[in-house]
Amino acid sequence: MMYKDVVDISIQTYSKHHIDSIVKIGNNRIWVTGFYGHHNPNDRSTSWGFLQRVGEVVKEEWVVGGDFNAMLNDAEKEGGRRIVRAHINEFRDFLDDLALVDIKPDRGWFTWVNNRNGDRLIKERLDRFIMTVPAMENYTFTSSSVVRRIQSDHDVILFDLYRRQPMS
Repeated sequence: MMYKDVVDISIQTYSKHHIDSIVKIGNNRIWVTGFYGHHNPNDRSTSWGFLQRVGEVVKEEWVVGGDFNAMLNDAEKEGGRRIVRAHINEFRDFLDDLALVDIKPDRGWFTWVNNRNGDRLIKERLDRFIMTVPAMENYTFTSSSVVRRIQSDHDVILFDLYRRQPMS
């Protein structure tokens, strides 16, 4: 997690799969969770259950960003085996249950690539930012983008609460 000096961050809790923090920007507060979802699809319900418990404690608007190791639809994968429909549905149901909205990136799409050539190339959108509806309503100028990293199989995802704000 990287941020500018103009914000005040207070870490609340952390583990090997998350970092919870409250971010203060001026008079506004927003809960931000950095997240790493289980790689094994059979363990992902544990990841969703964990985030559900965090969501029950959050009193502020909430943003979650990181590697969810999950996809919402077939457009989030190119190459390789098809996505198991039950895994897509489980992730969608989790987002719906907590009323979390996926922030589509302005630039870039796939965040993971296996760095192979030809028919063996696989690209997936595993990393993302999601936020609560109240956060979307309060921060109407949010944006997300994917920055390609050649030396890694995962790209960087950036999130900006004010990027789309019109210039005065």
